Order: sequence, then structure tokens, then C-alpha cells
Amino acid sequence: MSNLAFRMKQTIEHYISNLLYLHDCVIIPGFGGFVGNKKSAYIHPVSGIIYPPSKALLFNKNLTQNDGLLATHIAKEEGLDLSEITNLIEEFVQKTQKELENRSAFKLQKVGTFTKGKEGNISFLQDKNHNYNLASFGMQANHKAKKVERTISQDKEVIVKTIKQKDLGKTLRRAAAVLIPLIGLSLIGITQEEDINKVYSQMANLNPFANNKTEIVVENPLKTKIESPIVEIVVEEKVVVAVPKEETITPIIKEQHTYYIIGGAFAEKQNADRLLYKLSNLNYKPSIVEGENLMRVSYNSFQNREDALLALTEIRKENKSAWLLTK
Repeated sequence: MSNLAFRMKQTIEHYISNLLYLHDCVIIPGFGGFVGNKKSAYIHPVSGIIYPPSKALLFNKNLTQNDGLLATHIAKEEGLDLSEITNLIEEFVQKTQKELENRSAFKLQKVGTFTKGKEGNISFLQDKNHNYNLASFGMQANHKAKKVERTISQDKEVIVKTIKQKDLGKTLRRAAAVLIPLIGLSLIGITQEEDINKVYSQMANLNPFANNKTEIVVENPLKTKIESPIVEIVVEEKVVVAVPKEETITPIIKEQHTYYIIGGAFAEKQNADRLLYKLSNLNYKPSIVEGENLMRVSYNSFQNREDALLALTEIRKENKSAWLLTK
């Protein structure tokens, strides 16, 4: 490792990680490039965990052309010469490739892990602990979605209605007013059944309980049965329905993006104009997409991601370094 690496404030890995927050494509010249695809927030169907918007990183080993983004960024941050930084990046690539040969694995801090298979193919596994979507900076996937259970509870309320019992003393006095004459008739010696029935009919008009629930039954002049006042119990079933509070659900609004197929990125405008003119002659609809330090030339732009990916597949047959930029 050169002495220049020890003079730097941060490592190359640190600057690669920083650029992934700001750009959808970061190329390590001579090694490959990272392409970021933004993903919307979603809820896991089993665990119920809410995952914030993120950026999935794909590694493309064909993106080896130096677009100047990484070297220019490091030179600006470190205050060093661009040629020195370019040499330092070449040393970093050689070190990475050597480690893949010897150990079949290499970990790029905060980005992910590279592994090399038996056939020489390089695989990349993203580090899920770092979310490169700036819209979700600081958010973590540790909030569980609460299930809203709508239950109806039935509470039965028993209402007892009692017909008020008439004053017992008053009732007995009225009964005595009827019974005393009847007892007197029995003492006089009325024995004929027809005469007794006639007397009972006449006495019925004097019944003080005509409008009450108390009933007097006379079986014979000497034996009288008085029924107790009727107490009526009415049970009403009252159903209390617990209505859950209305919940305010904030809809997730999907962002609208424009997708550009980038054919090259240049620090000099004349180089960007040269590619722009070339693509125009090939019947593309090129444009220049301004970056932080570079001018990126696009083959075409799309509002639909699927259409952009289809076009990118065709363009890569001629230019393997073409990549997709999302704005």
C-alpha cells in the first residue's frame, strides 16, 4: 500500500458507501459497478414487520469503464490530485482481486460481501444493515403493524319490572267487608245451592277488587281462598355493541420517477456533446443529465421502469457499460 493511503482522512470503501447514498450507479474502475434500485415500503405478510423504503444494490462486473465519479469525489474531499487518486483506486482493485483469489471472499465495508465461485463467477450479497435510500435515513425495520381486531361484545342487562303490590292492610280490610256478610248468611242457615249462587251473584257487584290483580274464590260459605297479588317479572335483553374507534390510515404514496439509460458520464462538456451527437444520429432521444460533478449522457428516458429495463437489455448488446439511472 502506498504512502498516499495513509495520508487520506477516510478509506476508499468509505467514499464508495457515501456515493451510494447520492447516486444510483457507482463504478469502481477496472472492477465493476453498483446499480441501485429503489424499493417501496412494505409489510411482511407473516411477521407483520414494516420495512421502510430502501435501495437494493446489484453488482455488474461489466461496468468497469472509468466515469470519473469515484476519483473526482475522493480528490475533492481529500484535497489531492486526481491522478494520485486514480492510482490509489487501481491499487485498491488489485488488492480486492487478490483477496478474492486467495480467500474466495471479500467484504466491502458497509456495502456487502463478494464471493467467488469455482467457475470464477463473482457473486455479491448486500449488507442489509445499511439502507442507501436517503428518504428512509435513520428508519429501521423494527415496527410491527398492529392487527385491528373488530369485536362485538354483548353485555346483557336484565331489567326487572315489578307491578307494585297493593297495600296489604287495605286489601285485607276490603276482603273482610265481603267475608263478614257471607259468614252471616251461613249462620242464618242458607243451605239451598240456588239461593247461595244468587247471593254470590249479587255480592259480585260489591267486589272491591274488580280492577286489581287480587282474586277472591269462595268454595263454600265457610272456606275462602285469597290469592296473593301477582308480581310480574319482565326480563328484557339489552345488547350493547362496542363500536371500535375509526382509525386513520395514511396511504403510502408511490413516488413518480424518470428512468434514464446512461451511456457515459463526463467531466468535460465537449465529450458529453460528442456522445450526444452520436446517439442522435443513431435515432435515439439522448439528453444530458446533470450530476454533482459529471455530465451523464442518456440514450433515452422513460416514465415506466419496465419499459426502461427492456430498452436497457437491448442497448447492452452494443454497450455493456450502459446502466439505469433513476431520478
